[in-house]
Amino acid sequence: MKKTFILLLLSAFFISISGVSAQNNTPKNLQKSKNNPANYRDKDGHELVFNIKNSKDALVYLVIHYNDKLILKDSATPVAKEKFVFKGTDRYDDGMYSLVSGSKRLYLNFILDNNQHFTYNLDTTANVNNFSVEGSPENAEMLRFQKKTAQASVNASEWAKKRKEFEDAGNTDSAEVYKEKLNNINKEMMEFIDDLIAKNPDFLFSKMQKSYKNIDVPEYKKEDGEPDYMKQAAYYRLHYWDNVDLADHRFIYIPSFDPKMKDYFLKVLYHQETDTINKYIDIFLKKTEADTFMYHYCCDWLSYQFETSKVIGHDAVFYHIAMTNQMAGKCYWLDEDILSKYQKRTTRLAPILIGKVAPELIIPDTTLSEDMRTWHSSYRMSKPYTILWFYDPDCPTCKKESKNLRTVYDSLEAIGKRNFDVYAIANDADIDRWKKYVKENNYPWLNVGGNKGNLDYLEYFNIYEMGNPAMFILNNRHEIILNKRIDMHSIPQFLEEYEKIEEMKKKGE
Repeated sequence: MKKTFILLLLSAFFISISGVSAQNNTPKNLQKSKNNPANYRDKDGHELVFNIKNSKDALVYLVIHYNDKLILKDSATPVAKEKFVFKGTDRYDDGMYSLVSGSKRLYLNFILDNNQHFTYNLDTTANVNNFSVEGSPENAEMLRFQKKTAQASVNASEWAKKRKEFEDAGNTDSAEVYKEKLNNINKEMMEFIDDLIAKNPDFLFSKMQKSYKNIDVPEYKKEDGEPDYMKQAAYYRLHYWDNVDLADHRFIYIPSFDPKMKDYFLKVLYHQETDTINKYIDIFLKKTEADTFMYHYCCDWLSYQFETSKVIGHDAVFYHIAMTNQMAGKCYWLDEDILSKYQKRTTRLAPILIGKVAPELIIPDTTLSEDMRTWHSSYRMSKPYTILWFYDPDCPTCKKESKNLRTVYDSLEAIGKRNFDVYAIANDADIDRWKKYVKENNYPWLNVGGNKGNLDYLEYFNIYEMGNPAMFILNNRHEIILNKRIDMHSIPQFLEEYEKIEEMKKKGE
């Protein structure tokens, strides 16, 4: 795969601040652990001096980049004309910060690292060519980069315009000259960034620039010479984080990390099979364990994303994360109450995850009476698939969805393509109301309920928590292949796709 370079220009640094947060501190759930190297630094405080030429501000704000937000860390009033000082005995967290005017206008992005005593000279024009910094080698490098990209931006704009003019005039030779100039800008910037990273690999700014670099994917070929996209995709998934130091929690405080997390877990991996997602999550979290603060952040982030996901199968990803991290005693920050909640959640999920064998349900039908009970087994259905349909006869959504299921059922039956049976389970202790509902609607499937059965099916299938209506689909081996309700009209397509995937598995594809 051809390596490409995206010219970052100043947009990588002049980020919108319209939503500056009013929070005063880093979230409490992300307090540093005792193993965090930052806790062993010399506690020499901070003194940040900003000389802002032409500033008329009565107040300026210091905000840190966190996740996809800007969090307010401090504010300062002028100590002299156009001079603002942030001074204290404590250290700020390392990361990328922004200096913001009283009117919420961005003045400057800069890095706070080991050295938190420096002076920055700037003005209100946002022209980095007028800026300078004293006492901070890392910010000097960052400013050098900003000036370089600012000039590259000016040149690129001018040469792109010239190229178009010559192309429009039919002067291909001259157009080619400016095309080459544009190519050289990218080449020069790539070399500039590579040199910056090589000279100062531990600078947070250097690590941030490295994280923007694309992954070079080998051009894998099949035996017939065609590109092997499966191998390329697998390589990309495995090496996605090669340019990110996952053992450095400072990445949490720079703008490149959150987009990369979302791209990888919510796009690259999002629709992979559960086992594949779990595999790469394990690899990812293992790389963060050297920095307990980073591990804390990533573990919490992933748990939340997959626990709240609506994608089929993602509950199993959450279950895997919880069992191999929170429930494995690795998350030192969780108290007993939170751990208890994880215990309850995983216990309820365990039996109803996709792939689990559902127990045989034996529940009476509407002929239920004191002297006669007709019981039916969920295992004795005639079609390849069984839909367990949990509903409440008095629930409006249940009524609506039952009618939709009836439409799908009847339409497939009419053309001889119905490949599922419905085992409809009413969650209603009022037997007379339930019987009346079944009789009035005359549903063609098996109707059972009355809150009686060979086991507490509402507890087993987590209906108390999920609520009605709820739906599970089982294959002919009684394995759960769907554990959440989908649009009823999507059932035929879902089963068709399931069969395709099963056939591919048999062929080893």
